[in-house]
Amino acid sequence: MPVFRPLVLCAIAVLGGCTGGGPRHPAAARSAAAAPQPATNPPGPVVRGFGFVSGQCSGCHAVQPGEDPPNPQAPSFVAVANEMGFTESTLREFLVDGHDTPNEMTIQLEDDQAEIVAAYIMSLRKPADGAQSR
Repeated sequence: MPVFRPLVLCAIAVLGGCTGGGPRHPAAARSAAAAPQPATNPPGPVVRGFGFVSGQCSGCHAVQPGEDPPNPQAPSFVAVANEMGFTESTLREFLVDGHDTPNEMTIQLEDDQAEIVAAYIMSLRKPADGAQSR
């Protein structure tokens, strides 16, 4: 294959030039070293919970403040957080133990799923009356 070998050699030469040791100018090297590094921390449970409920629950429930539930019989997550007497712990337990509303839904989450869903929903809790934000 006489054509194949020159193409491979050309590609190696081009790619080798792309990885030629980084910036050659000292100022460019300093600015590259000082550039902020991307965060490597995984998103927290509230962010992961929002992603989960957006994909799994939003067909029936309003998952964000200001939304109306697509299913009028399904409580909004703001209502779950503020009007149903749940704590994060009792909500997590409710989600793991499962609940069944005849003809509506059946749900039973794994522990890790229940943890992030409960964290997200309880992040929607409004401050108690008399509490002031600073």
